[in-house]
Amino acid sequence: MKSRVKHSFWWLRLIALLSLLLGMQQATAQQNTQTLSQQAAAQPGFFNPFRVVLDSNLQFDSNVFRLASSIDPVPRIGQSTLSDRIIISSATLRFDKSYGLQRIEGNVGVVDNRYNNFSFLDFTALNYGGAWHWKVTPKLHGNLTGNHNEALNNFANMTGFANSTNKNLRISDVVRLDGVYELDGSWRIVGGLIHNSFKNDRLFLQDTGQKIQSAEGGIRYELPSGSSLTYKFRGGWGEFIGGSRPNIDSLFDNKFTENEHQVHLVWPVSGKTSIDARAGHLQRNHEHYAQRDFSGFVGNFNFNWAMTGKTKLTASWDRTLRNFQTAKDALAPSSGYQQFATSYMETDRFSIGPAWQIDDKVALRMRYDYSMMDFLGGVTDSATALDQRSDKMHSGMIALDWQLHKAFSLNAMLNHDRRSSNLNGFGFHRSAASVTARITF
Repeated sequence: MKSRVKHSFWWLRLIALLSLLLGMQQATAQQNTQTLSQQAAAQPGFFNPFRVVLDSNLQFDSNVFRLASSIDPVPRIGQSTLSDRIIISSATLRFDKSYGLQRIEGNVGVVDNRYNNFSFLDFTALNYGGAWHWKVTPKLHGNLTGNHNEALNNFANMTGFANSTNKNLRISDVVRLDGVYELDGSWRIVGGLIHNSFKNDRLFLQDTGQKIQSAEGGIRYELPSGSSLTYKFRGGWGEFIGGSRPNIDSLFDNKFTENEHQVHLVWPVSGKTSIDARAGHLQRNHEHYAQRDFSGFVGNFNFNWAMTGKTKLTASWDRTLRNFQTAKDALAPSSGYQQFATSYMETDRFSIGPAWQIDDKVALRMRYDYSMMDFLGGVTDSATALDQRSDKMHSGMIALDWQLHKAFSLNAMLNHDRRSSNLNGFGFHRSAASVTARITF
């Protein structure tokens, strides 16, 4: 009897031991699953670093070349219609994966643009980019990024010039290396090197190709709350490409320098509101013709407000200065456009954009922009000085996003632009509607 009891206790001990081992195994499996999930969440592309995105966009544009109603389109585009139906198809391969402290991203895409009426605008672009989010130590880290983009020049900027209805592609390349070194406490040292260039495949004098090499450095004060204040100085050395320069007749230069001081504030005011603001001073000096120099205040102010769990509002203002050079005889008097001369463009843009996440799959977005553009720095003699150009632009957008499935989404969008000008020929109206389907796998 005692042997049977001992034998029964032995089986009980064995069952208990097996139960314990199975429990430990299950707990380990759960822990491993949680660890993998955590790693997957912390490391993008942990399981599958590749993604393919296919887009098909059908849009209608009522005024492709942004022509004023007072301008006869027949001599310029060979037909009376200004509208077109455009099909844009794209295929993009994306890569995103972490390797220890390093994270690598990349993308390459082909974008095919087909016009129904203005088929001479058809083009296929190859766009690509990448990023290396590097970290040497927890205190020394940064990013190396690069992007190549091909797109049509903005016809709104080409209004009135001889090439205003040509297919003129702009090829942009940006490479940036930036780093942060975290000192004791809240202080950071920041710095970077930037290569920024763009060129046009056709001559575009008023906004000709440029290549700028810049170096920047500064200091940042950062709090655990996420607030930060940064001061940076950037010095750049540039040259114009795509034209014969310098040109004494039109005062077109071939080289320039840029200096910019800026202060950048990031402030999460509360759990629902945040502010991102920048104030700076930009100065560009040309090597041969000081008449083309310009300088002034640049900056932006962005306010983000999560009003409820499903609604948010973004309001912003920004001021930019950019090169926009013209000669005094750039526009023929008989063209219907009033002449002007300029070296740069100053733009103030105000925008407001509410968004409503209707449910888990449907979102409604709206945006209104108001821009004031002054064309400054004319280089004509005061006796024959041409009128200064000043434009105002109203732009509205409403969009509906529908995520039917995690791999398939639809977007419908309506746009309207209206530009007025103090000079003849530069105002226009334009409406557009588009539908986009996207598949991601």
